[in-house]
Amino acid sequence: MILHRLRAWWRDRPHGAILAFFDIQPITVKAYGGRCYTTAKRLVLQRNQKTRGRFYLFLLYEVNHGRVHWAFFPGKGAAYVCRFLRRVRRWYPAQPVRIALDRDPAHPIKARMTRAMMRRLGLRWTSLPKRSPDDNPDETIFSDIQQNVLDTSNDPDERATRRRISSHLKARNRRSDRFIRIPFLEAKKRDTHRN
Repeated sequence: MILHRLRAWWRDRPHGAILAFFDIQPITVKAYGGRCYTTAKRLVLQRNQKTRGRFYLFLLYEVNHGRVHWAFFPGKGAAYVCRFLRRVRRWYPAQPVRIALDRDPAHPIKARMTRAMMRRLGLRWTSLPKRSPDDNPDETIFSDIQQNVLDTSNDPDERATRRRISSHLKARNRRSDRFIRIPFLEAKKRDTHRN
């Protein structure tokens, strides 16, 4: 039912309105090794290797133009979510914005601080159904980062990993194939409403 309502809003959205999906991913800085190639006969990583840092990647996927906005924070609580939402309003200063997100404790369905901030900023929100990560296209981007950035990394610190993630996402925003197919937004008849 939630996805049907979101599709109806997308089909009949106000002129210039933005639909975006938001999610947060923890990033651990360590030697992954996964897709790294080496001349050694076998790749050996310490079983209990020490991590070199940890941070959270905040990601916003804009459906209209297929663009991604992101930020890095040391935590994922409501205070950090509110800081990110203020950035969202700066990125879209005048447009109506609806953000679809999961039911994390720091998100507006559960966090009073986040709800108040979204009202103050004039941002609308829709909580996605429980236990349905596939409904959020951000998961596709997180998987891409895992495969193409983290799995080939042996970064010395957080700064290096953040720089590599940012470079990857900037390049992604320039690609023509950056759009992610979201089946539940597709109407039976082709949607001709464009912004």
